[in-house]
Amino acid sequence: MFCYTDAMQDKTIVITGASEGLGKAVATKLAQSGSTVILVAQKQQKLEETAKLIGKNAHAYVCDVSSPSQVREVAKKILSDFKTIDVLINCAGIWTDEELEKTDPDRRKKVLEVNTLGTIEFTKAFEPTFRKQNQGHVLNVISTAGNSETSSGNNTLWQTYGASKWALSGFTRAFKDSLEGTSIKVTGFYPGGFESNLYENANRENAHNQPWMMQTDDVADALIFCLTRPPDMLVEKLIITKHQ
Repeated sequence: MFCYTDAMQDKTIVITGASEGLGKAVATKLAQSGSTVILVAQKQQKLEETAKLIGKNAHAYVCDVSSPSQVREVAKKILSDFKTIDVLINCAGIWTDEELEKTDPDRRKKVLEVNTLGTIEFTKAFEPTFRKQNQGHVLNVISTAGNSETSSGNNTLWQTYGASKWALSGFTRAFKDSLEGTSIKVTGFYPGGFESNLYENANRENAHNQPWMMQTDDVADALIFCLTRPPDMLVEKLIITKHQ
């Protein structure tokens, strides 16, 4: 019988955006379950602090996911160090909205580079390894802003952010379809707003403790649920929202 509690034991897992927020919460829980977690983030000090906090099962790699050359070099180094990768969790992302872009229109480009292209580049960097292994799981953290099956607030106020997530949603579906006939799993994970530093890092007010926010640990548990299904089961898409 498949044991859910042991599903992540001895797995090697790459997590982008792992120095804080959801990435950090997921990495901490997976390390406690016996996984080796490979933490990827841009800010070295914060990344190393997170790795130290998690302990011996955590390994830190500094990378700006918006730089394709950095992504490829870091992926190459990770594969050299660990040989086999079982799971890739693309969690890196930044926030933008119409107000921010009035004073910083270049933020539109940065958001697409981080939220969309960063995920695509990391996925493509590890795709040959997954195909060679004929196993693995890619989970892309998207957003309710990137689907039409549930509401996501007033999306007219964050048009570029929504565009970055819709593009990622389309890529995730196409990537999954491209792997038909293999044993590689692909999941699109669509959370609504939750407690994190996403808005704070963008210098937005009301960044924490809002009634519409879910708790980060709860969102992390939902994400790990997707990874711990039996081998013959795939959670293709999971949407989670705050229940009032």
